[in-house]
Amino acid sequence: MRGLLLSGMVLFAIKASAIEPNVWRIDSSKSQANIGISLRIPLHPEGQFKAISGELTRLAEHKMSVNLQLNVQDLKMNGPHWVQTSTLSESFLDVKNYPVIRFQSVPFSNQVLISGGEFKGQLTLKGKQQTVTFNVLPSTCLRPGFTCSIVGKGLVNRHDFGITANRWTVREQVRFSFQLKFIENE
Repeated sequence: MRGLLLSGMVLFAIKASAIEPNVWRIDSSKSQANIGISLRIPLHPEGQFKAISGELTRLAEHKMSVNLQLNVQDLKMNGPHWVQTSTLSESFLDVKNYPVIRFQSVPFSNQVLISGGEFKGQLTLKGKQQTVTFNVLPSTCLRPGFTCSIVGKGLVNRHDFGITANRWTVREQVRFSFQLKFIENE
């Protein structure tokens, strides 16, 4: 089965390289990005970014890169209202001064989109830039990003980005997850 999947992907890659563009924009209506914060009390709020943009770029030598922008102003946290207020506050994400979170991957093998794996890149959060690693789950279809979502997740240490407030109530790790689909043939 795995051999059949890989053969199908090779044929798709050959066909794609002949007729499709090298850059695909994120379909924001079919994509999703989330953030999760763990408190030291039994409450683990999750939030969804309503506005996600960016693109997937095919590079030479079977490499890809992804560029994402998350609009923090449209982040909606679940749970009590104070969670929303605290998350967007100056002491945490500081939405007034830093309304966008950005991620630019380093080139990674296109095989990662098929079989899963890690990819690294620069995350810009609250004005600070750090190298982070995200994990992509194995694809559930022959054309990841088009007929099914590319699903990934990663943990970020908030202290690396200068988010040090509430250390007695908020744990250090912040979870990011995403499900990305792209627009074909624009």
